Amino acid sequence: MARPEKIRLEVKSEVGAGKAEQVFRFRDKFVQVHGTFVATLQVEATIDGSDYFPVGPAVTTPGVVPVPETVEFVRVRTSAYTSGEPKAVLGGFDERAV
Repeated sequence: MARPEKIRLEVKSEVGAGKAEQVFRFRDKFVQVHGTFVATLQVEATIDGSDYFPVGPAVTTPGVVPVPETVEFVRVRTSAYTSGEPKAVLGGFDERAV
């Protein structure tokens, strides 16, 4: 039986991409963006480990972004930053759990 798990994602307080986290083992993945901030964030993912693509629309307010694709890595890119402390966490079900 799959076990729920979550991973904190790095969100930069400047323009740039946070550290990519390996999420291949998860199914039914979602990224929750939270905190008080004025910024534009983009959840990005990759299958090959180098070519990232956007997942869902850009985020400017707290909310949840589903990650329906099977991907190897997920990260959050800050494309504009003014103030605050944006945060993100990925949740999913670990397929390796028994």
